[in-house]
Amino acid sequence: MSGSPGKSEGMGWRVAVSIVAFFGSIIAVILWLFFYAGSFNVYQNIAVIVVIFLAFIAVMGATWASWGMKQAAWCSESKH
Repeated sequence: MSGSPGKSEGMGWRVAVSIVAFFGSIIAVILWLFFYAGSFNVYQNIAVIVVIFLAFIAVMGATWASWGMKQAAWCSESKH
């Protein structure tokens, strides 16, 4: 079951970036909580966790946006 070659083009690096970003975010949170969180108050620690989460979302958005736009263009072409 293989799709058209143009649709799956560039998927390998996107999946790899997604996996690395996910585990990198988890590692960053763990490192922060175990080694650096003690000298900050609760609100500052929550802010750091939120910033890590937002950075993860930004990386995912930047990685997958071009693929999503290609899919939208492909779907609109196939309807006509």
